[in-house]
Amino acid sequence: MIPRVFCSLSIIFLAVFASALPQAATDGVEHVELEPEATDASCSGSGGPRRCKRLAVHKEWRDLSATHKRDYIRAVKCLQQRRALNTTLPNKFNRFDEFSLSHANVAERIHGVGQFLPWHRHFGYLHHQVLRECNYTGPFPYWDWTRDTNGSTPIQQSPLFDPVTGFGGDGVAGTYTPPTDNDGTPFPIIPEFMKGCVQTGPFANLVLHVGPGRRFTDHCLVRGFHEELRPSLSQPHISNIMSQTTYDNFWNSLDGLPFKPDFRLHDAGHGFTGGDMISFYTSPNDPIFFLHHAGLDRIWWQWQNADLNNRLYQIGGKVNSQPPYGEVTLDYQLPYPGLATPWVTLRNAMDIRLEPYCYTY
Repeated sequence: MIPRVFCSLSIIFLAVFASALPQAATDGVEHVELEPEATDASCSGSGGPRRCKRLAVHKEWRDLSATHKRDYIRAVKCLQQRRALNTTLPNKFNRFDEFSLSHANVAERIHGVGQFLPWHRHFGYLHHQVLRECNYTGPFPYWDWTRDTNGSTPIQQSPLFDPVTGFGGDGVAGTYTPPTDNDGTPFPIIPEFMKGCVQTGPFANLVLHVGPGRRFTDHCLVRGFHEELRPSLSQPHISNIMSQTTYDNFWNSLDGLPFKPDFRLHDAGHGFTGGDMISFYTSPNDPIFFLHHAGLDRIWWQWQNADLNNRLYQIGGKVNSQPPYGEVTLDYQLPYPGLATPWVTLRNAMDIRLEPYCYTY
């Protein structure tokens, strides 16, 4: 584990109390203003990322205004209609497909390993940037699973899956036949989670071109809800995760299948949604992916923020999911093929108060 000492106690104070200091902005995004001493470039080290002057506040999906919900979904659909930047791909491939393709190309290097959380933090940031290119100006959303599990209402009735104000509902049985060919991967799709095509909501007619798995097929957005995974998305399970005192224990406590024998928070979110979300390689095919992983990023930031002196730059765990396992370090280069060059140094993804992130929860 690698702790790091900060340049100023004022930064720690501001981070802890930032959520109490929101300020409205003209674009409808709340911001936390940081004091001048917390924005001094010297605080991030010589040549390192600059500290942000203000932080955009990310919000839970149901706390977005109706206008921002509509506009967010419009921007996602915009990505699904824009030609892929990689012109070596056939013309049908779009900007949204490129995120699934990038994830698929490195999936075996970013799951079941210590770099899992930092990699997905920056992946979410890259997604946010292209949504801005599609003129989305509102807050970026996350999924707080406990708001769907603390009562008795089925998760599938969550506002996230509303056909009008959300991302559409469950797949319809009998509308999709999972591929049966062997795509040569160690983590094949799970047919019993591939119920059928989503036929409600804004993505009812979506045609995806990447996956499932490492294959290329034109297919609908597939889901298959599994309510039995509810306990792994509930407060008692999350409280256990937050009680961990080391980063290695923290990320391991939220990450289960396929590297451990049981579902845990990360894979339970994928498993509950099912369909494309259960694909080890191409789960970003489902727009819910980005809200789920923003939820994971949120609780990681909460865990970091609970003991900034020791946790902000604490990293640990194996760097490879298969032998030789090695040990991840802050110097590890996070790969985003087709999305970002040069690769991102893990160290620079640890503090969301530094550029280019500049956000909080």
